[in-house]
Amino acid sequence: MEDSNKIQMRKRNMKLFPIYKTLSWDYIFFYTVNFLFLTQVKNINPADVVLIDSFYYLFAMFSQIPATFVIEFLGRKNSIILGNILSCIYMVVIIFSNNLFYLIIAEVLSATAFAIKESAEPGLLNESIPPTKLKGKIFAKINEKGMSRYYIINAISTIIAGILYEVNPYIPILLSLTILMFTTLLSTLFIEPIKKTKKKKVQSTNQLKEIGEAFKFILKSERVKSLILFAAVMKGITSILSNYEISMLEELEISASYLGIIFAMLGIIAGFATKSQEKFHNQLRNKTLSALGFSVVGACFLAGILGIIAKQYQIGILLIIVFYAIKYIMVGMYDPLIEKYMSNFTNEEIDTKIFTANNFLRGISGAIFGILAAFLLDRMETAYCMIAVGVIFFILMILVCKFMKSRVGLKPEEYSKEEIKFDKMKQIV
Repeated sequence: MEDSNKIQMRKRNMKLFPIYKTLSWDYIFFYTVNFLFLTQVKNINPADVVLIDSFYYLFAMFSQIPATFVIEFLGRKNSIILGNILSCIYMVVIIFSNNLFYLIIAEVLSATAFAIKESAEPGLLNESIPPTKLKGKIFAKINEKGMSRYYIINAISTIIAGILYEVNPYIPILLSLTILMFTTLLSTLFIEPIKKTKKKKVQSTNQLKEIGEAFKFILKSERVKSLILFAAVMKGITSILSNYEISMLEELEISASYLGIIFAMLGIIAGFATKSQEKFHNQLRNKTLSALGFSVVGACFLAGILGIIAKQYQIGILLIIVFYAIKYIMVGMYDPLIEKYMSNFTNEEIDTKIFTANNFLRGISGAIFGILAAFLLDRMETAYCMIAVGVIFFILMILVCKFMKSRVGLKPEEYSKEEIKFDKMKQIV
């Protein structure tokens, strides 16, 4: 029987988490104007901005291991607070930046902040949910609630930020900083789910050994390796499309004002799609990830084909937006589901390490495929780039789904004892 403090912790964290996630998942009032702010207001070379943006993933990759130590030392709650403080400092540096050096410092701060938060946040939620057969479903539902609200708020802020930028370029950046400061305060209301005993504090000198053992398990676990590999491939194509989508519409001479409205609507669509992730999972079960992956790849390829057609037939632009919407729907359901799958069969000893390993490989994937995307875009039109990327990722998706087939989506009793040795359900008597 749990004591009253444990029950209070679970209630507080589970109630607060979706509110916190809504405001902290990513920067609000920022991404529509950050490029314009740096190039127009700060007079930083556009090529330098693009270059530093592509190297963000490298900084994120190198931040993963230190992030693990930070979380183990500070705990999940204090690590989340630290991550939010770093995000605030990042925004302040952006406001005062006037050269490439400041921009590099800013990206290092942002990458470190997200490296910590993206491991500590799902870890905190995972340990706040009581061990039950419905734990995965509860985790996904809470996570999905925050993500879906974020998509909607971010879509609204996308339009508002563009308007406010015309009034004063600093206003949307300052609003973004204000929200970050508020989420920092909000994160202090969480209750740390894992209390360190005196014995654990004494054993903190063995932290490196414990982390090493955890990563050995990750390397041995076919299930975890499969999920991380799939997440890396998905990160690769979604990071490429985040730039290609805008680039192709710009080449088709869609005005900036219409671009803002289009992507705001796509964000709202993704937000509503997030709410359907559980139904999608229940319908497809162990085929869920492959269906999501191939849908995103297919949307990329067909949008590229239509990008060529749209130069002569205007209806092609409308159909491109339809395929963009399909991609946003798939990604909207994918984000909460992949975190749910990775948190299955975990406890406080392993969950943050799995999220850290995932973020590490995603960083490598984002960097490598980002360089590939830049290489292609320098040599051909965006539409042809999307077709090439669609073909490349179709092959990668076939290979990774084939690898996952016998390793992911099995019933608990079908996994080896080694695969589920950290399953918290074992603690239920």
